[in-house]
Amino acid sequence: MKINLSAMVFLLTVLCALESPAQEAITTSPEKSITPEDLKNLIGEWTGTLTYMDYTSNKPYTMPANLMVKQGKNEKQLVLFNTYPNEPKANSKGKITVSRDGKLLNKKELRSKKRLPNGQLQITTEYEGKDNKKKASIRNVYILGERQFVIRKEVRFDHTSEWIKRSEFSYTR
Repeated sequence: MKINLSAMVFLLTVLCALESPAQEAITTSPEKSITPEDLKNLIGEWTGTLTYMDYTSNKPYTMPANLMVKQGKNEKQLVLFNTYPNEPKANSKGKITVSRDGKLLNKKELRSKKRLPNGQLQITTEYEGKDNKKKASIRNVYILGERQFVIRKEVRFDHTSEWIKRSEFSYTR
């Protein structure tokens, strides 16, 4: 379990996202690119949880998670240091990288960038890939705020219409 959890946590760190029905009614128009300025509030320490869908039991599992975000090698990159108090062997390092033109986040195409009514920024990417060894559309949504940082990964398996929440990192400070 710890080996699989460690690998999964690393992938989730790099490929995660968020979207909720209450946040669908956005009043501002979507923007077409991401800037380093959009990410600057993430730098620092965060405390929270990781919740992921355990495909073996088909039930969500939640564990404590802490995050340290530091500036990467340039202004378009952040380095994420994930620590798990109850599973230290699963600790991992990941990155958030914005492409030069701002149209890609972690090499995934930007689908939307919206300012939410509460002032937070929602960035959504979507791509085709695999989850649990099955072909799927994968949606990563990042909610960025001064006091809250949420990353959710949603998956829609081929030949289905329902998006399922695969994982969610939820941090506050």
